Amino acid sequence: MADATWTNESGLNEDGGGNNRLKFIVGGVLLIAAVVFLVVNAASGSTQLYKTVDEFYAEQARLIGRDLRVAGMVLGDSITFEQVDATTSRLEFDIVDDSKNPGRRLHIVAINEPMPDLLQQDAQALIEGQADETGTFYSNPGGLLLKCPTRYEELDPADHPDGVAQ
Repeated sequence: MADATWTNESGLNEDGGGNNRLKFIVGGVLLIAAVVFLVVNAASGSTQLYKTVDEFYAEQARLIGRDLRVAGMVLGDSITFEQVDATTSRLEFDIVDDSKNPGRRLHIVAINEPMPDLLQQDAQALIEGQADETGTFYSNPGGLLLKCPTRYEELDPADHPDGVAQ
């Protein structure tokens, strides 16, 4: 029987494994880089800070122009509502962290917002918007949320209309 041998004189690797492995590694690196980019981009673009009035003033220089939420209690004597013309209104009020011991006030301005029924002394306010260099906080359209403490008082079970007992 004759021995048959085969030689590859062209100098190329028969299976091309090195070339395929390189393509796989480059593709994997590109895929991981794309995922990391998308996660970082989504996280940084959609974050919104939540601050109290005192926290806002502590970091005011850093927060100017950033989209954030500020929470506080409304001071009833600071509420003003002005109908500038048929399509423009201006609502202004101040919020503090504690109305019984008011510290620093944050002045809120809401343009073209209706006068809310719940906007009164000691109402809890959550405002979404941005502050300018003067420290005035401008509400985003629809960014004024209120909760009135007198409307959410706990009811005594004995006073329940259906006679529900504890």
